[in-house]
This record gives sequence, structure tokens and C-alpha cells, in this order.
Amino acid sequence: MTPALAYLESLQGSGIRPGLGRIRAILRRLGRPERAYRSIIVAGTNGKGSTSAMLSSILVASGYRTGLYTSPHLVDIRERWMIGGSMIDDDLLEVSVGELRAAAGAAGINPTYFEAMTLIAFIAFRRAACEVAVLEVGMGGRLDATNVVRPIAAVITPIGFDHMEYLGDTLGKIAAEKAGVIHRGAIALTTNDDARIVDVLRRRAAHVGAPLEIVTGEHDTPLSGPFQRRNAALAVRTAEALASVLPRITAPSIERGVVSTRWRGRLECIRLRGKQIWVDGCHNGHAIAVIAPFIERSLPRPRALVFGIMADKDVEAVGGALFPLFDRVITTEPFPPRSAAADGLAQLAGRLGVEATPEPNPEEAFARAMAGPENTVFIGGSLYLAGSAIAYFDSHSQ
Repeated sequence: MTPALAYLESLQGSGIRPGLGRIRAILRRLGRPERAYRSIIVAGTNGKGSTSAMLSSILVASGYRTGLYTSPHLVDIRERWMIGGSMIDDDLLEVSVGELRAAAGAAGINPTYFEAMTLIAFIAFRRAACEVAVLEVGMGGRLDATNVVRPIAAVITPIGFDHMEYLGDTLGKIAAEKAGVIHRGAIALTTNDDARIVDVLRRRAAHVGAPLEIVTGEHDTPLSGPFQRRNAALAVRTAEALASVLPRITAPSIERGVVSTRWRGRLECIRLRGKQIWVDGCHNGHAIAVIAPFIERSLPRPRALVFGIMADKDVEAVGGALFPLFDRVITTEPFPPRSAAADGLAQLAGRLGVEATPEPNPEEAFARAMAGPENTVFIGGSLYLAGSAIAYFDSHSQ
């Protein structure tokens, strides 16, 4: 393990500490790297990663040196920081972490894991001479570490219930936290159409004097799932609206960017040994409500499910909606000890009348699914599980 990765690993237990004071103090020591380029900030409950990826792809296709910051990573930590469509290289990561550690030490501050990841993005994108950065919010928005920038656009994807212990127990409260990414001088765009959410976004936009556009319709995309067409429409409309300040954006570059978007682990289809293997990081009720119709309509039976989820999610709601869609369930633990126990998940499936087998080891769970009679295998419940699946099936397809 390199010194940079060892340092980041040492921060893993730092937990969630909402607030912007720590990151702002370190950024001052660093000479405000987040102001070295224009920024687009993307918040929401679901779809923010794929929308960010499409926006970044459009900007790259338009000839802008673009940084893309997303979380979490699926296989390689360097996925979190993309420059020009490629993962950050090892040398730039080492240098950026060194700069972060020096500034944090000088400020007498020990950043959280996510704060450190965000600071690396700001540092690396400045060092790489990026012209634009697309920043995916980690959680919420108002107090998220990414929300220290002065964005040219605030993009808000569908909002639902998630992280309620931090964001609130109503859609209005959650929307208010997400709306915190709307700033004076930015344009704001969203695909949300629920009046409870839109009213909150409108109030925030009016308060800071930012125009808010409700994006409707769909746009074709290579990403699977009908909901991705709405995410694509949001990315496309954002790009169109920014063409006045980023004049290299054109209709042809937008189309090239959308077509070339790749975003792994989000309804990704892998074909291996005569089976269709679908991988998705769906981990909350809002995501399942969108994905369930796709499963019922597009995935042939019989179907097997490999399911693992973090214990702090709404396990019964997600499992209760997903398990009845499958003929056989294998439950697993993608990120112990934070995962829900495989035994408990299997019992939940059994109570719903679905055959279930616990297999705590994800790789063994994948192998069991592949050994079964079903030609359709769906792997979901956590992005950690999606990452494990991608690593496993990539290695077995070579």
C-alpha cells in the first residue's frame, strides 16, 4: 500500500461530521484550489452519479479539460477522481495527498475521510489545469464538503428518503438540505416534479437570486433503464444552458458526450456463460421503485438475486420490494461489519415466501448464483456489492 493510500485508509473510521468549517480552513491553507476552475455541483438522492458522468463526458467531448469527482468508488479508489475521462494517475494522487496532509497539519485539523477525498479532488484538478470540474455531492448538500465551491450550475436529481438521521424525516426537510447547493451566480436545474420538493427548491433559488428550471422529457442514452433517459435530459439541458459561458459546447459535442458516457455498476449488463448478469447499486426505496418495473418488464424469468445491503439503510423496505421479484435469493455481506447480516436477510426473504440462502462471502454468493439454473442474475442492494461484482466478473471474463 502506498503512503497516500495508507493515509486515506487511516481516516476510514472518522465518521460523518457535517459542517464546512474544517474543509474551509484547510482550503485557505492550500490557496483556495477550488477557485482555479469553474464548477458544476450535482446533488440528489438517486441518479446524481450517472448525471455527473454524462455532464463530464459532454464537457470532455466539447474540448474542456474536465475533472469529475464522484463517490464511492467500485473497484479502484482512483475512480473517484477522473481527469479528461481517465482515472487520476498514481503520481498525481501521491502529490495531492502530500499537499493535503501538509495543509491539514499546518491548520491543526484532522479531516474526515470524505473531506480528504474532496480536498484531493480540488488539489488534483488544480494541478491538472482543469477548466471545469463536475462535483457529485456525497450526502445532502448544504453541509456537504463539496459545497464550498462557487458553482456555475447546481443540478438536482430526483430526491427521495435516504440518510434521514442527518437530513430529516420529511421530503421537505431533505429537499432543503439538497437545495443548499443552489448559490447566487449559478443556474439551477432539476427533474423533480413533486410539489413538496419543487416549492423548497424555488424558495431557495429565489432567496439567492438564481434561476430555476424544471427539466422534463427524456433523452436517449447508452445507460440502461428508462430513468437514465431523464438523467440524460437533465445533463443535456444543463450543458445547453451553460453554452453561453462555456462556448465550446455545441449540439454535436453534447450528442458525442452522451453517447460516449460510461458509468459502471448502474444497471450494467454483463454477459457470461450464457447468462445475463445485471449489476446495480440500488440501496433505497426510491431507487427500487424506479428499478422494479424495469426488472419485471425486461429481465426474463427465472431470475436469481444476489443481495447485500448496509445495515443503516431501510433494509426491510428495500428487501421487501425486491425479493418477491425473484425466484431465488442469495444474501451476502459486501462490507462487514457495516453490512446487514446475511442470515437476517435470508430470513426476511423467507417470510416473503422467497427461497433464500445466506452466503456471507460475496464471491461465493456470485459463484452460487452462476451455478444455478437461472439465466438471469441480478446483483444489487449496495454500491459496495456492485463493486465486488464488477471485480469478480471482470476477472472471470478474461
